[in-house]
Amino acid sequence: MKNAEDLLIVDCLLPGQVRSLGRQATYLTARRPIRTTQADCQIRGGEYVSEDRANYQTALKVWMDQAMAGSAEAQNNVGEIYSKGLGTAPDYGMAFQWFKKAADQGYNRAKINLGFLYEEGLGVQQDQAMALNLYREGSGIQDELLYASEVEIQLKAKDDTIGTLQGQVQDERERSQELQQQVKQLQQQLAEKRSALQASQRQLQETEGKLAQAKQGQDRELVRLLENQVLAQQQQITGQRDQIVALEQRTGSSSGALMASAPVKLDILSPTFVAVRGRNTAVVRGSGKHRLVGRVSQPKAIKQVTVNGKPVDIAANGSFNADIDVAAAGSPVKVVAVDNRGASAQLDFSVIPQAGGATTSTTAATPSGTLPGDVKLGRYYAVVIGNNTYRNAGYEGLKTAATDATAVSNVLRSRYGFQTTLLLNASKLEILTALNEMREKVGPQDNLLIYYAGHGEIDAAGKQGYWVPSDGAPGNSKSWISNSAVSDILNAAQAKHVLVVADSCYSGTMTRASAPSFDANSMPADKWTPWVKAMNNGRSRLAMTSGGVMPVPDAGAGNHSFFAKAFLNVLQDNNKLVEAQRVFREVSTSVALNATNSPLAQVPQYAPIRFAGHESGGFFFQPAKG
Repeated sequence: MKNAEDLLIVDCLLPGQVRSLGRQATYLTARRPIRTTQADCQIRGGEYVSEDRANYQTALKVWMDQAMAGSAEAQNNVGEIYSKGLGTAPDYGMAFQWFKKAADQGYNRAKINLGFLYEEGLGVQQDQAMALNLYREGSGIQDELLYASEVEIQLKAKDDTIGTLQGQVQDERERSQELQQQVKQLQQQLAEKRSALQASQRQLQETEGKLAQAKQGQDRELVRLLENQVLAQQQQITGQRDQIVALEQRTGSSSGALMASAPVKLDILSPTFVAVRGRNTAVVRGSGKHRLVGRVSQPKAIKQVTVNGKPVDIAANGSFNADIDVAAAGSPVKVVAVDNRGASAQLDFSVIPQAGGATTSTTAATPSGTLPGDVKLGRYYAVVIGNNTYRNAGYEGLKTAATDATAVSNVLRSRYGFQTTLLLNASKLEILTALNEMREKVGPQDNLLIYYAGHGEIDAAGKQGYWVPSDGAPGNSKSWISNSAVSDILNAAQAKHVLVVADSCYSGTMTRASAPSFDANSMPADKWTPWVKAMNNGRSRLAMTSGGVMPVPDAGAGNHSFFAKAFLNVLQDNNKLVEAQRVFREVSTSVALNATNSPLAQVPQYAPIRFAGHESGGFFFQPAKG
């Protein structure tokens, strides 16, 4: 394959097949829609439109006939087409109608998509209770599992969150409206500046090409003129980048002020909460001194946080920590937050030591962290990508991406038995080739992990994220790999479980919606086996990212980024069956503690991947010799 675009997934309408009916008659079957690579569609004589030229009409033409005929899969695909907004703004109203048709037929993927629309209030009146019910129904989540999301925050009782810190209601409404308008204007200016920067980067690339030609022709006067032009354009780009950073800071400040009157989320990262009836409870391993790690979503709105009456420092990323003494019978913990206006709210919970390993049950049960004998996890594959060096001068080289990727590949292969494909400083064609070869290799019972470390980009609207291959050009999104292209490849793969681990700027644009939260370490032995089976049976498409829709630092702990070092430490220290969300919680806790002095606030994310076909379940790591 010589053209990277041939490896992108497209909506393909295959021709009908000529079939015999007895010896005397033949007939032509109906055309069949599939999602496959552009090259495969060409080979099979299908009809398609190139991925970058697709729009509502071309995509709907492929699926609409079967959707109208009642196919739940086709109805869900039509809903996703309207949600993506191919070539125009998304039509969430139409997406809602088609998702509902498929969900009414019991199609779980449509229930997840429909729940997202209810959660965000897109195309339908916001109804978080309905969203939670759809997530649970679509994912097969049982009552003993908590749901960690904005849905849960809104539904919980008062003492489960740091609630709304309000002053004078009418004044706040007027101030909020003014700030909303200010944020909107700043976002528009930011989009214009990003577009101008991309245009300048394209001009610089063209000038550098002319300079290379002039040097070959030995025209000294033209070379000197072009060198001065390159220098001027580089200075212009530096100035534009400074303006964008300043605008991002102003936008962040205004957004922070706007959010100050909204609910502030308090997330206790460690210890982990468990689902009980009654008072909120967290579990630790044994009595004695333990470290409590938490994070507030809006640190600028908070003046002080205290844990059991003692003030704690709040880092720039909103994280805080404190030592707590846990008695054998358990200890109460009170976290109090005071905002900049003096209003306060508190979170009360209990911390209890985990019960000993012995069980009084008369029936044999598989202990937590052990793979049940009748559960088969399938084969494990990984594509690990680390890009340090970029061919275009518009992208500065990175220090740790290749080192991170190499270390991750080694740990996955040697400790967890993965069959790994390692790509260093890979081009767009090389990355897409590796992903598609793996897509064709994995079977319906297999597990696939994709790790990416390198530069990331975001479009002017701030919605679509990209991975930048080694041959990527600044300002040219066609030379990058979009999150949606990766999602399409994962959606077309047969693998049962897929986990994407992305350590790049703007990696949070890949995720969406909610993921179930649980503490497997404290799960009773009699519930462990059913839980592992439920998580293993579902089709999952999950992402663990180093940050949200913001830049993240390259250098961090030694030769690794903060995120990569935390991820490696968790995998290296683990000696039992562990689910990816538990890995994420430990990684998130480590980043919160170790990246407090980072120049960029870093908040890792964990959630289902947009439009990748997530239904339920998780991703397990099982040490090869565990």
